[in-house]
Amino acid sequence: MTLPTQDAQRGLEALHKVGLLNCAYEFKRTQGGITVPLNREPSDAEVDVLRKKLVKFEITQADFKPIHSRPKSIQDALQIPSTTISKAPRSFDLIGDIAIVEIPADLIPFSSQIGKAVLEVNPHVRLVLQKSSDVMGTFRTRKFQALAGNGTTETVYHEFSCRYKLDVAEVYFNPRLSHERMRVARQVKQDEIVVDMFAGVGPYSILIAKSEPTSKVFSIDINPTAVAYLKQNIFANRVVDRVIPLLGDAGKLSTKEVHKIADRIIMNLPSEAGNYIGAAMQTLRVDGGRVHFYEFVGRNSTVDSVKDSFETLVEAQNRKVESFEFCNVIRETSPGNVEVAIDAVIT
Repeated sequence: MTLPTQDAQRGLEALHKVGLLNCAYEFKRTQGGITVPLNREPSDAEVDVLRKKLVKFEITQADFKPIHSRPKSIQDALQIPSTTISKAPRSFDLIGDIAIVEIPADLIPFSSQIGKAVLEVNPHVRLVLQKSSDVMGTFRTRKFQALAGNGTTETVYHEFSCRYKLDVAEVYFNPRLSHERMRVARQVKQDEIVVDMFAGVGPYSILIAKSEPTSKVFSIDINPTAVAYLKQNIFANRVVDRVIPLLGDAGKLSTKEVHKIADRIIMNLPSEAGNYIGAAMQTLRVDGGRVHFYEFVGRNSTVDSVKDSFETLVEAQNRKVESFEFCNVIRETSPGNVEVAIDAVIT
């Protein structure tokens, strides 16, 4: 059916209402109008209904191109043996326009197909990367292999009205902690001084500064590339007056730039945070404050055992845990391990 341009919207609504519009095919533009596909030839009664609603239309013959429908899942998009397709990844980390997938060892021969499947399922993904190493080294980076797509490993990630530019191959960033970051940010009170000991590109620091504009956040990281991006993100998010970037080892800076100034400390380095308890206690105000501590533990570890371990570390620094405000598993990191978050009041 051909509809004049001025009647196109009203005509599409009328055709949809009577069940005639075929949405599986593309519309065709013509001079002065559009030609749209129908499910079937309209009856005389339907034509009469359309005549009452539309000034002009013409029933014509035309060839239409089918609309390509995207597969709903990676499995739907894959063309690999049915015996292995069930092992294909069902999810991935999305950082900006980059998808990061973990592929089981027996599916490595199909890595390229999996990468292309991710692109087909997700039109906003530009590049698909496969994790090819664990997080490692002082800078907490990992190696990746490009599977599909194009461009560099630099991207822009948005979270809770904040914008973060980063290079996934050069800095540590975990999109799965978004709700944890907001949980912590909501606790920050007016005029607090916060020290983010392992800030990376600033996801805790910047969110806190935007959530509580009267706060001041000292953001520390030992990775020069992370701090370079942190500075860009501070400007991009308009928190220059509230976030102070510091390049260096948080352990050394605890006796210098941030010595005994913090009302609140964030220790988001779960693999090594326990080694920095001494530095954290040096950073905390003399009369105490709050510490957000993260640690990897075995799945069978109890909450009480995690608390006891943390309390022992604090007491070794001549400080005391006045209370635990939160202690819980926030994510699974591997089949046998989890990440635990602790919010503690220290005196």
